[in-house]
Amino acid sequence: MQPAVKSFSSLVLLLIVGLLSPLMPQTVLAAETKVIAKEQQDEDLWEEDLWQDESANEASAWTGFIEYGYGDRLSSDPLFSKQQTLNEARVHLQKDWSFNTSFVDFAGDLWYDHVLNEMDADIRELNLNFSAFGNTDFKMGRQIITWGTGDLLFLNDLFAKDWNAYFNGRDDAYLKKPTNAVRVSSHFDTLNLDLVWTPKFTPDDYIDGERFAFFSPLAGENLGGADLINPSRPKKEFSNGEFSLRLHKNYQGYEIALYGYKGFAKQPLGLSENFRPTFHERNAYGASLRGNLAGGVFNLEWVRENATEDQAGTDPLVTNSLSKWLVGFESEWLSKLTVSFQYYVEKMHHHSELVSNSFSPEFEPSEYREWLTNRIVYSAMQDKLRINLFSFYSLTDEDYFLRWNISYRQNDQWSYTFGVNQIDGDKADTFFAQFEKASNAYFRVRYSF
Repeated sequence: MQPAVKSFSSLVLLLIVGLLSPLMPQTVLAAETKVIAKEQQDEDLWEEDLWQDESANEASAWTGFIEYGYGDRLSSDPLFSKQQTLNEARVHLQKDWSFNTSFVDFAGDLWYDHVLNEMDADIRELNLNFSAFGNTDFKMGRQIITWGTGDLLFLNDLFAKDWNAYFNGRDDAYLKKPTNAVRVSSHFDTLNLDLVWTPKFTPDDYIDGERFAFFSPLAGENLGGADLINPSRPKKEFSNGEFSLRLHKNYQGYEIALYGYKGFAKQPLGLSENFRPTFHERNAYGASLRGNLAGGVFNLEWVRENATEDQAGTDPLVTNSLSKWLVGFESEWLSKLTVSFQYYVEKMHHHSELVSNSFSPEFEPSEYREWLTNRIVYSAMQDKLRINLFSFYSLTDEDYFLRWNISYRQNDQWSYTFGVNQIDGDKADTFFAQFEKASNAYFRVRYSF
C-alpha cells in the first residue's frame, strides 16, 4: 500500500474510532429498523384482523422508472479491455392486483448492459399472496426475501445476493437477488414463524471474473477478463432444495429471533473431486436481538455455519465451518444526521487442520477476521439531498472499502446519484484488497413514473 493510501486508511480508522463516542443521542427509527418496524406493523395488522378485510378486485396503476448508470474504474485493470464497471440503461416496472382474498405482486426489469454487451431481463417479483387458517400468510412465487439485523453484513440472511451490484454502483435494491420460493408466515401469541422453501437451489450472483477480477489461491494472482467459473451445481432434487426458518417475537420493544438454514454455500468456494468449483452442503443456525438503548437502536447477531461434508476441517476441497458475531449501534446525533457502527468477527473452525491440508496455505485466511463498519447519513433541503457514507475497515486484513454516495431528488420524477467505491489494502489476497482494481466512480440518472 502506498504511504498516502496508508494515511488515508489510518484516517478512516481514526474516524471510525473517534465517532464511537456518542455526542447527542436521540431516539430514532433509522434505516436498519425498517425490518423491525415492518414486522411490528405486520403484527399490528394481525391484531386488528385486517387480513380478513375483503376488498373489491382492483389493480394498481403501472409504476416504475427509467434509469441510466455509468461507472468507470479509478485505475486501469489490464485484465479488462473495457474499464467501465457500469454502463446500462434500465426500465423497471411494477404493479399489483388485489382480489377478494388475495393479491398478486409484480416487479420486473429490462436493461441493456454495455459492459457485458448484452440485453437482459429479470422478474424480481411475481407472487401470489393469501391468508388461511386464521393466522397464516402465504407468499408463493418469485420474491425477494431478507432478514437479520446486519447493515450490509449478512449472517443469518442466507438468501441470494448480487455481489456485482455490491461493487459496481447499482442501486442498493439490487444487492438482493430474487428467489422462486414459498414463504409461510404464521402468527401465534407466543411467537411468530417464517418458513421459506426454495425448491431449486438459488446461488448468489458471485464475482466470476466477467466484470471484476478475483484472487485465485491456486494461481496465486488475480484472474479476470471473462467468466472463468463454470461451477458444478446441486442436482434438481427435492432434497437439494433450501429450507430457511425464523422464529421471532417482539417483546417489550425488543425483537428476538432464532434462525435455521439447510442448503448449500451460496458461492462456489469449494472444489469437487475433479477440481471443479462447486457449492458444498451447508447448514446454519443462529440468533439475533434488536431494540432501543441509550437513545439509539442496538443489534446483536450470531450464526454458526456447518460444513456438513467436512466437519473435521481436514478436506482442502471444502470450505471449513464458520462462526460469525455482530454487534451494532445506531443513533441520531443531530437533526437529519444518523450515525451507526458495527463490529463483526468471523472465526474459521479447525483452522490448523485447514492450513495443514491446504494446497496453498500461504493464502488461507486468518483464524479470526474482524471488521469495523461505519455509516453516516445526512439529509438536507427537505430530504431532497442525501449523503450516505458507508465504510468497511478490516482490523485483521488491514484493507478497506469505502462505499460513499450523494443523491439528489429534483422532483417526483427526476433524481440523481453520484458515488465512489474505493477499495485498497496491503495484501493482494485479502477479502476487499483483491478488488482494488474494481475501485470506481459512478453516477445514475433516474426518471420515475
